[in-house]
Amino acid sequence: MSRVERKNLNKKNKKRSGRKCICMLFMFFILINGILIVDDSFRMMMMIEEPKVFDHKKINEQVHEICFCGENFYIDEQKIYTTYESIRNEVQDCIEILKEKKKVICKER
Repeated sequence: MSRVERKNLNKKNKKRSGRKCICMLFMFFILINGILIVDDSFRMMMMIEEPKVFDHKKINEQVHEICFCGENFYIDEQKIYTTYESIRNEVQDCIEILKEKKKVICKER
């Protein structure tokens, strides 16, 4: 196999992988919508008021209630924000340390 043939084969494989990704996203979208439609139709027919398969309610300005498969999860925005800030600070500290080590290694050469 020549170099040109290998290059063309690699291009075809890249196009296929992009198409596969788009198809997977589309199928996931159809699956979620199908679940929601069937759940809503079943609830209307049976006149059931149980928790939905997927549901979101904003209880107050900081607390969200997410229902997934009949279970309720409460999410506090303030806790998420503080956790995000702490992780962000740790990552920035690590990046600074790596930059300093890189400068030291470059000076040694």
